[in-house]
Amino acid sequence: MIKNLKLILLLILVILFLSNDFVNCKTTPTLDESIEETTKSEEIVTETKPTKSSPITKKPKTTVNPLLSVDSDDTSATSSKKPVDPKFDPKSLFLCGTDIEEDLSVGSNFIAAKSTAKDDPYQCFLNPKNVKFGKAMTLKLENKLCSGAGIISGDSSSGDSSSGSGDSGSGSEVESDDSGKSVVDDDTLVSGKSVISSIPTPINCLDHKISCAEVEHSDKMTYGVYSVVMAAAAASNTVTKIYASTGGKGQYSDIYFKVEGNTTVLKYGYTSYGKVTEFKNTISGSSFSIANNYTFYYSQDTLIWYFNTRQQGEINTKYAGPKSPPPPLRFRISLTNNENKQIKDASLPTVATVKTFTYTSVKCPNDSESEEENNWGPQKASYKYFSSNCTTYRPYWIFNDTLNEELGWTTELSNGTLRVQNTYFQRIGDNIAFGFNEYAKNLRFSNRIAFPIKRHKYLMFWMNGGYKGSQSLAIYLTYKKSKIGSVNLGDFIIGGIQKEHWYKVIIPMKSFQITPPTITLMDGFMIQPTYDGYMDMAYFDDVMFSNGSICMEPLGQMDVFKNGKLENGDPTQSVANVNFDSVAMKYKGKATIEYQIENVNRLQLNFMNGSIGIDEYDGMIFNMFYYPDNAYIYQGQEDLEASQQTYQRPLDCKICLLNEAGTGEFPCLSLSEYVGGIFPSNKWIQLSIPWNDLAVDFYGAHIGGVIVKTDLGGIHQGTLYISQISAAKYKPPHVDDDSSNSFKLLPTTTLNLISILLISFYFLFTF
Repeated sequence: MIKNLKLILLLILVILFLSNDFVNCKTTPTLDESIEETTKSEEIVTETKPTKSSPITKKPKTTVNPLLSVDSDDTSATSSKKPVDPKFDPKSLFLCGTDIEEDLSVGSNFIAAKSTAKDDPYQCFLNPKNVKFGKAMTLKLENKLCSGAGIISGDSSSGDSSSGSGDSGSGSEVESDDSGKSVVDDDTLVSGKSVISSIPTPINCLDHKISCAEVEHSDKMTYGVYSVVMAAAAASNTVTKIYASTGGKGQYSDIYFKVEGNTTVLKYGYTSYGKVTEFKNTISGSSFSIANNYTFYYSQDTLIWYFNTRQQGEINTKYAGPKSPPPPLRFRISLTNNENKQIKDASLPTVATVKTFTYTSVKCPNDSESEEENNWGPQKASYKYFSSNCTTYRPYWIFNDTLNEELGWTTELSNGTLRVQNTYFQRIGDNIAFGFNEYAKNLRFSNRIAFPIKRHKYLMFWMNGGYKGSQSLAIYLTYKKSKIGSVNLGDFIIGGIQKEHWYKVIIPMKSFQITPPTITLMDGFMIQPTYDGYMDMAYFDDVMFSNGSICMEPLGQMDVFKNGKLENGDPTQSVANVNFDSVAMKYKGKATIEYQIENVNRLQLNFMNGSIGIDEYDGMIFNMFYYPDNAYIYQGQEDLEASQQTYQRPLDCKICLLNEAGTGEFPCLSLSEYVGGIFPSNKWIQLSIPWNDLAVDFYGAHIGGVIVKTDLGGIHQGTLYISQISAAKYKPPHVDDDSSNSFKLLPTTTLNLISILLISFYFLFTF
């Protein structure tokens, strides 16, 4: 009996030691189970239903000062600082900061400035009563009395006079209470406008005849994206300025937009230690007096300015021109008079209206990918999608010709004109047409079951700006009745949405700043204008979540051109300047295809062994190197210095698949629009492109060849070198381990295992 017991115990020990994957058998909960568990353990802090009177659900106002030491016990502005480690580099404090989104209501973090005898930066009197808060923030310029402001004592000082105000770089006093918030009388609590006025008793306004306005944000900011939706003042000879600045006299630096009333000229630029670099662009077909989006991107070496998502200028300060302003910066908006021109009294008062302000900091060094990890350089998110490691996970479709209703998706909560159609701007089959005709209109995709925000890495779709283009849109994640995170669509389409063009939009889910951060679930997303204006119809197709570009099998490919040789490619239909044995730009020591990018040239390779069906392969692989012609990239700016060249033209080049007979083309794929607006230059780029992105994802489709061409005439864009063109299959899809046959060692199981082993050894050696 004892002998049998020993054998049984010995058998148990053998089984335990052989079970390296000894785990709780419930390894991969179902979606419903994970949602139920997450919901039980999660307390939703806010669930605010958006209303028409409150068009954007804002993040809570920032209370953390990003410039305080990380080990500080008190994050308030008045806290005493702890001794600084002598090895600590203070510059590291300014590498990244806290994102900010202002609702511009009463209690906003914007503070109204006041002129003083010591601090009088403009030829007008900064009057806090000219700033009003409400659904928007308004700054006013007017020709009224100073409302009893009187002479301001010269002993007054501003809360942060070192940061400068206006072009002079001198600060101005801020009227605030003990909490640091702006003091605004009850009669000013209307909307946040800035006003200029002409004052008949100049002695009360420091001898100025005009009263004006300026606001300063209470937080210091650093590298990142600064974005304002604003209607500038319409009166002639007024100046509405958006800027972020630092330093006092002699050290003053800033980045800015300037709009002069009743003009079509947009001024933008920057100041570096007193040296001003300014550019001017004429904006046709738009009015500065209606709400427009003004955005600038600020980094240590690069400054980029956008107007309504369209890039106006870019400068690399690392190699040319004055250096970028050093962080930290104070963000300000002002409405003042043109010091050299008189304002007519009849045009006053005049108002600038600020609707939204957002600041998105660059990622902190400890949570961002290095540039070396990204073959595309420090550009947009879609680049990372193509250059990072591929995945075997398949996309999760929301809309592909039809809405995925089987998985619970609906657009019934949308507000506006929505049609599923194929009459206008067809890609493959049907797409969604939606009218963004006012701010309240939104296209909403929602699911009856919530799911984890981190379940997928990317939100992706194709978009066409329709006949109008230039839409300025935001994308919000939703949970129940609340918006819980947002991004600006324009940040993922370089150069803005051009009319009648299809763009592939790729948005990393980690780009959404979730508010409050305790929320881990979402039930959909919505697309909505960033301001109240007519944007016409836009079109959407192939809406999905994804975990990355799908891995292609290296074996079993059909090579058209590879390893310096034509394989299954017949070049006889190519036209003009195309070299299929070029050594000008080798790839791994092998010859490449050299295509001079002009509309008189066409690279065409018909398949020699007959057409292929889309059921035989899953997509195509292209490995390319774009060497641009600077005369094209900087057309019209050739005689300027590098620091003054502000606009880079995107590559206009397409990939088109041929039909079965090899005589007709399917809809072409624009390379720049496929990767977010700008195709990278001077580096090898490999794209694995599925059939649905090449517009041939329909039943029975057969492909007879491939064309690379441009329709842009009259100019040489550069050279495209190609080392590989192949058709390939996907690697098998990811399959989760079968939970019935899978075990993993959990902490509680480990303790039980040790107990069993000890008891077993006791019985073995006792009896």
